[in-house]
Amino acid sequence: MSDIARLLKTQGEHLAAQGEQLAAISTKIQKVDKIEEEVKDLRTLIVSLRDENKSLHQLVKEKDKVIEDMSKSVAGLEEKLNSVEQHHRSWGARVLNVQVSDAEAACPTAMIHKVYDLVLRPILLGAVQSGRLDAVPPAGQVLEVAHVLPGKPGQPRPIIMRFFSRNIRSLCFQFKRDFAPRDPVLGTEGGRDGSEKRGRFSYPLYDDLTKPTLNKMRAISQDERVQACWTVNGRIHFKIKDSDQVRKVVSIQDPLDLILK
Repeated sequence: MSDIARLLKTQGEHLAAQGEQLAAISTKIQKVDKIEEEVKDLRTLIVSLRDENKSLHQLVKEKDKVIEDMSKSVAGLEEKLNSVEQHHRSWGARVLNVQVSDAEAACPTAMIHKVYDLVLRPILLGAVQSGRLDAVPPAGQVLEVAHVLPGKPGQPRPIIMRFFSRNIRSLCFQFKRDFAPRDPVLGTEGGRDGSEKRGRFSYPLYDDLTKPTLNKMRAISQDERVQACWTVNGRIHFKIKDSDQVRKVVSIQDPLDLILK
C-alpha cells in the first residue's frame, strides 16, 4: 500500500471516529436539552404548587377564623342559656339529709310540711327574731312544691323545693348560717377565737344549680389553689388560699386557669 493510500485510510478512520464522537455529543446535548426542559417543567410545577399552597394556607386561615367565631358564638349562646336556666332555678333550692318515707315521698303536701318543719321554719324564726320578718309564714305560703330526687341506695335522697317568693328564699339563705339546725358538737372546747364551736348543718341547704354551673363549681372546689368555694343566687364565689378576697366567676365557659389567675 502506498503512503497516500495509508494516509487516506488513517484520515478516514479519524473522520469516522470524530463522527462517532460528534454523534455521541449530539446525543448528550439532546439529553441535556431534555433534562433542562424537565427541570423547567419541574420549576413551573413547584411555582404552581407553591401558589396553590399559599391559597390553601389562606383558605385554612379563613376557615379557622370562621370556626373560632362560631366557637365563640356557641360559647356565648351556651352561657346565655345557662344564665336563663339558672335564673329560672332562682326560685328553688336543694336540701340534703332529710329522711323521707315512701308514703311521704308520694304525697306533695307531706313533702312540703316535712321540709318546712325540719329545715325552713327554724331559719324563718331566726329571721323574725332578727327583725327581718314580721311573722313566720305557714308552709303553704312558703313552698310551692317539694319532691325527692334520685340518690344513692341506703342514703337520704336529695330534695328539691320551689319557693313562692324569692324574698323568702333569700332570707332562708341569709339566715341559715346562724339559725339552721346543726348536729351536736362533741366536747365543750370553743373555736380558736374563743367563740362557741358549732356543728355541721343537719340539713345542708344549697342553690339549685344547673349542671354546667355545678360542674364548674366542683372543678374550682377541687383545685389545690382554692381555699373555699360556694354559690350565691347561682353565682360561683371562691377564695384563693392565703387570701381573704372573695372572687366571682364571670363566665363558667372560661377555662379553670383563667378563672383562678
